[in-house]
Formats: sequence, C-alpha cells, structure tokens
Amino acid sequence: MMSRLGSLTLAAQKFAPVSPTDVRPFVVAAVALAVVAVLLCIVVALLGRPRRVAPAPGGVHRRSTGNDEWLRLINDVRDRFHAGAIDEDDAFSELAGIARRFASSRLGRDVTSHTLAELRTLPRSRGNGQGLDLLRQTISALYPPEFAGPFTHVHADASVDDAAGWVARLVERWRA
Repeated sequence: MMSRLGSLTLAAQKFAPVSPTDVRPFVVAAVALAVVAVLLCIVVALLGRPRRVAPAPGGVHRRSTGNDEWLRLINDVRDRFHAGAIDEDDAFSELAGIARRFASSRLGRDVTSHTLAELRTLPRSRGNGQGLDLLRQTISALYPPEFAGPFTHVHADASVDDAAGWVARLVERWRA
C-alpha cells in the first residue's frame, strides 16, 4: 500500500500548474454554450406562449351574422302593426311565416306548411336539435294568439310585440 501512495505523491509532483493561455479556449467555449442555452430558453418561452386571440365582437357592434335580414323582417311587421297598416291577426300570421321560412333556410328543407304535430316529428340531429326545439316553442306560442280567442287559451292575450320577440329569439339563438 505504501508503495502506491508513494508513487501517487511522486506523480503529483511531476504535474505543473496549467497556464491561463492553455485554459482560455475552454472558458470561451463554456461561456458561448451558456449564452446559446439562455437564448434558446428565451426563444422557447416566447414561442411556447399562447397567442392572443382578439375577442369576437358582441352586442350592438357585432358583425353581421346572416340574421340581420330576418330581424329586419320581424321589425318591419312590428312597425307596420303599430302604424296600423296591418291588423293583429295579419301580424301573427306574418311572424309565424317568418319563423317557418327562417327554420326552412336553416334546416335545408321546407317546413313552411308543417303543422305543429309535423314539426314535433322532424328528426333531431346534433346540429339542429336546439333550433328545432326553439321553432316548436315559437310556433306553439304563436298558434294560440293566431287562432284562439282570449278566453280559450292562456297565450291568447299575447301582444304583437311579444310574438315578435319570440320570433327574434328564435333567429338569434339558432346555432348556424
């Protein structure tokens, strides 16, 4: 054992200290790698952030959704009723027609002459289920004021403004 320790001591005495000029290339390479690693971390952090998505405009300033024409038709019926150009029965009939034509355009099939019972039998799909429910509710609510007297049905006392609101909600809430 002693001979080993002695040989290590002798070997250690043969080594000379390293001069700074011999180490400089290694230090420069280590610093350059550290700088590159920091730059890569910054690039990854910047590219990995989620991008900001501009919020969709809503409310009064929203872009045209394709429903503007339908809403204009509804308001036209309401305005003509208030101006006395059409009576209440005609207004209800026109609003029901608008609701049916709108639904026909969304469903891709003509439902303008379907009865409420026939509307209930239309097949639901994932894309049209909510819209069909809204159509059934709207037509169901429009039938009594259109055909019944105020003593025969609860909804018969609905105003043209109420009915126009129902049809407008149908148009606004139907998913495209």
